[in-house]
Amino acid sequence: MEATELCPWCNSVISRDSFLEIEARIRTEEKKKLTTKEAIIRETLKNQFAADYEKRQQVIERKLKAESEITLTKLTAERDAAARRLKDAEGRELEIRKQAKAEADKSVAKELERRNRALEKAIVERDAANQSAKNAEAREAQIRKEVRLEAEKAALKERHKDRETLAKENDLALLKQKAESNRKLDALQKQLKIMERKVQNKTANQLGDGAEIDLYEALRESFPEDRVTRVPKGQNGADLIHEVKYKGQSCGRIVIDSKNHQGWQYGFVSKLRDDQLAAGADHAILSSSAFPEGKKEMCVESDVIVISPARITYVVQLLRKSIISMYVQGLSLKEKADKTSRLYKLVTSDSYMRRFNEAVKVGEDILELDVAEQNAHRTVWRNRGALTKRMGNLLREIDTDVAAVIEGSQDGNVDVPVQSKPPIVSKPVQRQEAI
Repeated sequence: MEATELCPWCNSVISRDSFLEIEARIRTEEKKKLTTKEAIIRETLKNQFAADYEKRQQVIERKLKAESEITLTKLTAERDAAARRLKDAEGRELEIRKQAKAEADKSVAKELERRNRALEKAIVERDAANQSAKNAEAREAQIRKEVRLEAEKAALKERHKDRETLAKENDLALLKQKAESNRKLDALQKQLKIMERKVQNKTANQLGDGAEIDLYEALRESFPEDRVTRVPKGQNGADLIHEVKYKGQSCGRIVIDSKNHQGWQYGFVSKLRDDQLAAGADHAILSSSAFPEGKKEMCVESDVIVISPARITYVVQLLRKSIISMYVQGLSLKEKADKTSRLYKLVTSDSYMRRFNEAVKVGEDILELDVAEQNAHRTVWRNRGALTKRMGNLLREIDTDVAAVIEGSQDGNVDVPVQSKPPIVSKPVQRQEAI
């Protein structure tokens, strides 16, 4: 073949095939060199990228570590502050608990002292009442004995006269005298029985006087700040006038009549109603042992409260509170009349009477526990405490209803009553019942 090309290596003339062969070998070597160089460059770039990536990672880690340290420092500071606040709060809570406990201990001590004083007073009253009952029984036994001795002396004297007469007269006169003696003896026996009944049974006026005296003393003792006066016998008016005072000022009156008759008479109510109007009193109370048919313990007849003597102190306490409340509010006569009507309607309702009777029963249970106190002190005190708490709850419910009537608005809405202590139910004066 004819030489037409120059050799790339030595510039000599070579054939076309040789040139292509040499060129192919050169291309192969260059390609190999390029491949090797490319691999070197790739490796270099890879190492450089890895180094750069490592540096960036270290920078990022240092930045994250710094930020974490800052955040951790803040969180630690916040935690320490919260711990300090918690410790301060616990200290304040402990101090408050100590103060609350000290105040509670003081309140409990005062309440125990008050209850002990009330208990001592109740024991003294009970002992005095028992002593009065024993004295009355002793006087009654002495009177019975004296009446029996007088009757026996009279009978012996008559029998002695009969013997003298029989010795002087004949059999007919003896029989007549004996018959007369028997008649006189029967009369004396009847007289003895009548005298015994008189000793046992007092008249209605005598019983009324005794009840009036007991009621007078009980009201004066229970309400020493008020003025309780007795109306003299023979003078028109009720038996007692209870003048209610508030801070030394007279703010109302309650007239009270005491009746101890065996039967009920509506004349008692009409007479006391007239006495109330004459005295200008806010309320009228009839203390009676007899009640209208179908009623007992307490009722209202013609705007007159009829109640048993043992319960009168509590009713006076209730009425006294209403009088003072109306006086402080400065209500008009119409407003007073409206509230009084609603108050009477409340105290004669079934729910009020049910709770009132239950409270009375609890009070009687307390008195029964007092009798058994010497035999079982601890048991009695525990039971008395439970009953007293129960009675206090009942009386507080009653007092709340009463306060709702007194403090309520005229349109029938009921204001929230001021919580007050339950009224003290005075111990009824014990006396011998009429036979």
